[in-house]
Amino acid sequence: MKRLSTIMICLLAMMSASLSAKAQEVTITLFPGWNWISYPKAEVLDINTALGDFVPVDGDMLKSQFGNAVYSNGYWRGSVTHFIPGWGYKYYSNRTEVVSFVFGEEAPQLIVTTAEPTEITAISAISGGSLTSSDGSYIVVLEKGICWATHPNPTVMNDFHTENGSGINSFTSEMTDLNFNTIYYVRAYAVTDSGTTYGEEMSFTTRDGIPTLTTDSITSITGASATSGGNITDDGGLNVIARGVCWSTNPNPTVSDNHTTDGTGTGNFSSSITGLEIITTYYVRAYATTNAGTAYGNEVSFITEAIPTGAINGKFTINSNGDQVYFSQGNLQYQASTNTWRFAENQWDYMGDGNANISSTYDGWIDLFGWGTSGYHDANDPYNVNYQPWSTFTSQVNSSYNYYGYGPSTNMTDPNLTGTSANYDWGVYNPISNGGNQENQWRTLTDDEWGYLFYTRSTISGIRYAKARVNSVNGVILLPDDWDANTYNLNYTNTGNASFSSNEITVSVWNTLEQVGAVFLPLAGYRNGNNWADSNGYYWSATYSDSQYSFNLAITAEDLYCGVRAMFNRHNGLSVRLVAHAEN
Repeated sequence: MKRLSTIMICLLAMMSASLSAKAQEVTITLFPGWNWISYPKAEVLDINTALGDFVPVDGDMLKSQFGNAVYSNGYWRGSVTHFIPGWGYKYYSNRTEVVSFVFGEEAPQLIVTTAEPTEITAISAISGGSLTSSDGSYIVVLEKGICWATHPNPTVMNDFHTENGSGINSFTSEMTDLNFNTIYYVRAYAVTDSGTTYGEEMSFTTRDGIPTLTTDSITSITGASATSGGNITDDGGLNVIARGVCWSTNPNPTVSDNHTTDGTGTGNFSSSITGLEIITTYYVRAYATTNAGTAYGNEVSFITEAIPTGAINGKFTINSNGDQVYFSQGNLQYQASTNTWRFAENQWDYMGDGNANISSTYDGWIDLFGWGTSGYHDANDPYNVNYQPWSTFTSQVNSSYNYYGYGPSTNMTDPNLTGTSANYDWGVYNPISNGGNQENQWRTLTDDEWGYLFYTRSTISGIRYAKARVNSVNGVILLPDDWDANTYNLNYTNTGNASFSSNEITVSVWNTLEQVGAVFLPLAGYRNGNNWADSNGYYWSATYSDSQYSFNLAITAEDLYCGVRAMFNRHNGLSVRLVAHAEN
């Protein structure tokens, strides 16, 4: 076996010889201390043969990962007896000496392969690599990984890189914190005691982070609401952190306009569009937001219906500004056992003594409520009270707060069922099942608005109201602003002290009147605690009087009252008739 003159002794930091070097003379300086030895042969040689002409001195040491040897009296003594391919060696000497060697045979070549980048997002990607030697021999790999940059030929020293341990097996690496929509270059690398070897260069472009989505068609259109949604088919390489629909009366709505928030992530979602005006064109787009920005789906449009769901098709002016409203199709009703609100099916319907069974578990329907008993819980209420629809006068809180009274306190910012206390209003806080089934679509008239309707409002016919008996139920008929007196001849109009029997209206006649907007307010009595009284008709307003009383509309055999002439204890149960805004 010919002598190995292919040993290189040097500091690791000074190594520059390639594993694929051809036969050539190399001059290397041996320094005091430990020095790395690169052993590029593919065969096993004993120490003396491997060192060739180099003569050790006593005290020199040789070390591998599996043992040591010390040179003494011309012999190497210890567990290291041979140079073995693939093992790492260090040589210890106390002298400085320039040593020349001649590499003989070609050393095995380390082959580094870069893995094709995969799982590319807007901020990350996966790559890796594999290591082999040209002749199948084992090569000490001290470190391996990938390096990347936005410029070609990235290096370990100057650019981002991973460290994936040692060994010649394949590996996977993740590149993170990347920039959106940017070209990156990546190479696998391996560091041996002979230097750093790189694999071929790969390139990829991060995604832009902008989602792809479509807008659903519009369904369930009413005068105040509609349903849409969207489908996010691609997140653009980033997590979708918000999604929904946005809408406006102008094209190309954005999230700066009215919008919903309907969860996160990709896929289908549904959105409820509320708070709309009647007979109005709206434009809708689904949206999806990532950290890269907000993307929009295709635009769809629709026109709201002429009147809100559950409303009577008649407009009523309620103030000197000319604001108009629609009345609900019947009085408000509630079922405690299912927590369901609804409008009575017919305008003359009322529950009567059924309200005597009022309780938190009653499975029948009630329609007489304490003032402001919507079920809303206001955290700003100093007494932290939650007034429920079944509340009675036995629920006294504190006489200095509300004396047997419900609804917002008189010492709150707005003690009416409006403004900051609007959620005490049954129609504002609760969805009405047959009235659009969305909260904030209905409300209660204020005391001034009730008064304007009956006493001040101008109509085309000059007729505002008339006492009547509809389907044998006493009450008062309200006529819309555009009422045509020729539709039906009503007696004793605008007269509070007229008899209910002045106008006897059958169901068939009433159907005709209702179709052109007539409203009927039946006399449903009132509730005092759990006791129902069959006397007259009382409708709450949204206006408080003091800690004990609030204003209401009173309809009696003798007259019709609003304002200071009509006040009730807040704990008493009165009828509630809601209204919705009408576009002028």
